[in-house]
Amino acid sequence: MEKIKEIVNRIKADLKGILAVAVVLALLYLIIRSIFHAFCPMLILTGIPCAGCGLTRAGLYLLKGQVLRAANINPSIFAVLFFLLYCGYFHYIKGTEMKGFSFVLTVVVLFMLAVYAYGMCHYFPERAPYVYQQDNLCAYFVPGYREFMNRLLADIRSLKAALP
Repeated sequence: MEKIKEIVNRIKADLKGILAVAVVLALLYLIIRSIFHAFCPMLILTGIPCAGCGLTRAGLYLLKGQVLRAANINPSIFAVLFFLLYCGYFHYIKGTEMKGFSFVLTVVVLFMLAVYAYGMCHYFPERAPYVYQQDNLCAYFVPGYREFMNRLLADIRSLKAALP
């Protein structure tokens, strides 16, 4: 029973510590999302999705119990979930410093990059979340960017059409 009280106290302390930051981030999210229809800085700037694109949707699908749908959007959600559980176990349950934190984080990031590379090679620019967003800041402010990306996307599509 004492162990459970310690765990609950650690959780309460962390929640108190991040409440203001969470409220500010939620407001920032709502504002940025309403302006750009996305929250990813890379997507907003370049129109090209990043390795984390789709993680929020995948996480929401996971919370609804739609495991296959979550995996279809971004399989990296499972690595991120493992990492969060790993961190939570050491911080809340054991109450100690995380062992192998850098190693586990490196493995998770490498896995995410591998999933991203695979997704970009196989699905870009046709399937969410690997879709090019035409309304990006570079397209508006960098001369020739929109034309360059349109040529690149046309080349990618024709290359994919030529492959078996």
